[in-house]
Amino acid sequence: MIDLFLLKNAMRDMTRPKKLVAALILVAGPALLTLLLKTFRPSGAFSPGAVYDVMSEKVILGFVMVILSVVFCTSVVAQEVEDKTIVYILTRPVPRYRILTVKFLPALFVTLGTVWVSLIAAAVAAYGFTGIGHSHLGRDLQIAPVGVMAYSCCFLLLATLLNRPLIYGLLYAFGWETWVPNMPGSFQKLSLMAYLRVLAPHATPDPEDVDLTQAIQGITQDEISTRMAWIVLITVTIVAFGAALAFFSRREYVPRDAE
Repeated sequence: MIDLFLLKNAMRDMTRPKKLVAALILVAGPALLTLLLKTFRPSGAFSPGAVYDVMSEKVILGFVMVILSVVFCTSVVAQEVEDKTIVYILTRPVPRYRILTVKFLPALFVTLGTVWVSLIAAAVAAYGFTGIGHSHLGRDLQIAPVGVMAYSCCFLLLATLLNRPLIYGLLYAFGWETWVPNMPGSFQKLSLMAYLRVLAPHATPDPEDVDLTQAIQGITQDEISTRMAWIVLITVTIVAFGAALAFFSRREYVPRDAE
C-alpha cells in the first residue's frame, strides 16, 4: 500500500506543470530546429545525416538528456523536502532504500521516455518517415538508456547528499559536461559524456568545417575503447545508485524552513 502511495506521489511530482512544459520544450526543440534548417537551407545543401548526427550527439544526448536527468532526479528527494512531506514519508514502516527506489523509478522512466521521443522526432524531422531507416536512430535508442541510467543515478546521489542539488547539478551539466568531453589528453576520461559518445559515435564534421582547436584536440585526445566505455558507465551507475541508497538510509532530512 505504501509503495502505491509513494508511486502516486512521485508521478504527481513528475507531472507538475513546470516540468511538463520544460520536457515539452526539450522534446520539440531539436526537431523544430531541424525543420528550420531543412526549410531555409538552399536546395541540396541540407544533409539529413549530418544534421541528425549533430542533433543527436550534441543536443539530445549531450544536453537534453543531462538536463532532464538533473531536473527530474534531483527532485526525488528535494521536492519532498520543499513540500515538507519528507518527515511523513520517512516515518512509514518501510525500509528507506525501498522508498528511494520507488520514487526514483518514475523519474528514470520519464527521463528516458522524453529522450526517446526527442530522438525519434529529430530523426523524422531530418529524414522523414520513409528515410528514417537510414539514420542512426535505432542505435541511439538502444544506447540512450545507458546514458540516462548513469546520469540519473549520479544526480540521485547528489540529491541524497546536498540540500540544493538542482543548483549543483545544473552547474555540472552546463560547466563540466560542456567542456571536459572536448578537452585534449586524458581530461575527457573524467566525463561520462566522453564514454557515451564512444558507444554512440556520430559522423565528424568535414575537414573544412573543423577549426584549429578541434583539430588539435582530435590529435591529442586519448582513445577510449568500447570495452572501457561499457565498464565505466556500468560501474558508475551501480556505485552511484548503491551509494545513494546507503546515504538516504542513514542521513536525516528535515523540511526546508526547519533547517
